[in-house]
Amino acid sequence: MNPWLGILAVLAALGLLMGVVRCFQSRLSAELSRKAVHIGMGFVCLSFPWLFREGWPVVLLAILAVAGLGAVRLLPLLRRQIGGVLGGVERHSLGEIYFPIAVAVVFLLAGGNTLLYIIPVLTLTLADSVGALIGMRYGHARYCTDEGFKSAEGSVAFFTAAFLSCHIPLLLFSSTGRAETLLIGLTAGFVVMLLEAIAWRGQDNLIIPIGMYFLLSFYLPLNEWQLLGRFLLILALVVLVMLVRNRTTLSDSAILAGALSGYAVWAFGGRFWIFPPLLLFVIYVWLPSFPKSDRPVQNLHAVTRVMAGGLLWVGLSHVYDRDFLLPYLLCMAAHTGNIITARLRIVREHLSMRKIAVIAFLIASAAFLLLGSGGVVLGVLSFRSLFWLPVAVAVSIALFIPSWPPEHRSDQRLQIWLSETGIAILVSCLGLLP
Repeated sequence: MNPWLGILAVLAALGLLMGVVRCFQSRLSAELSRKAVHIGMGFVCLSFPWLFREGWPVVLLAILAVAGLGAVRLLPLLRRQIGGVLGGVERHSLGEIYFPIAVAVVFLLAGGNTLLYIIPVLTLTLADSVGALIGMRYGHARYCTDEGFKSAEGSVAFFTAAFLSCHIPLLLFSSTGRAETLLIGLTAGFVVMLLEAIAWRGQDNLIIPIGMYFLLSFYLPLNEWQLLGRFLLILALVVLVMLVRNRTTLSDSAILAGALSGYAVWAFGGRFWIFPPLLLFVIYVWLPSFPKSDRPVQNLHAVTRVMAGGLLWVGLSHVYDRDFLLPYLLCMAAHTGNIITARLRIVREHLSMRKIAVIAFLIASAAFLLLGSGGVVLGVLSFRSLFWLPVAVAVSIALFIPSWPPEHRSDQRLQIWLSETGIAILVSCLGLLP
């Protein structure tokens, strides 16, 4: 088919969709109007592999869509006419902007593989809408996120739709075995459900399809036992963090992000890589707790500050096919010492900073030396590398104490990132020394 005719057909279909929803808008709730457009756009986008053989028409359509949606946001006349169809729900979201961008990215990544395009876009089309509508109508078991609340019912509905969107196409249109398609659907559906749970401001429209594409790319070559191990691991991590969530200062979405981070370092780094953040989490959970009246609630940023350095080393190790396990281990050890220092500084005010520093150093060093010794026994670390663990913890605490602001004001975000993330990454570079 001529790509220009395909582009005109897509634009006509989207225009018709907007017109139909506009006509029925008075009978529909704001959320239902938005999701009707979302589902309609998704089904139109599912036709792209049969309309276009090259990527440029899809990129052009994405550019036109982003420009048009941006104009609706910025121009009062357009906002009055059709803005309610897209933005009738009161929220600061760029979801409709992310949608065409995600579709174009997945189309280019798929490189002509129809299933690797269809499954992510189908998941975005159905799972996101079903989860939102079920959560809005039947959601009672709520959990806290950075934007407010989501519901367990909505998340279960999202998982069910994501599982079916992945499992059925693989079962019917691929040579993948039945057990493998089942396990890929379960694992990928569960992971993207977690991604949706922690996303905010419409970022799920970007994260869900791109995340599903990469999950499929990694899972399709695996056998049933490898897939089963991954599913059981992510399930166990979520159960673990939810069981102890009341002993943490993290919001529900933040603690789910922690479980997802643990799964990521295991999947991309290797089996031993999950133990450093797991050890950090166990120590964090058993630290002296805050009084209930003064217990802070930390959001997703707290998890990203701790895991950013570790994920950096995991990514570098995966991309360059080099062993960065020691810098990664030093980064997690440094964070552990800093977290102990920060907690004791607030809940044990009667202790001097010298005592707090010594306690934090001894606990973090002993714990990670024990873990590092296990790595030596398993052959993933050298005995010489153990020397750097207490050095990294000591240097990190020494830099952390004068730079970390315990009051955590909004105007101190850069200082907080530098004191928590920057110091740990800097100290972890000791692991690069010969």
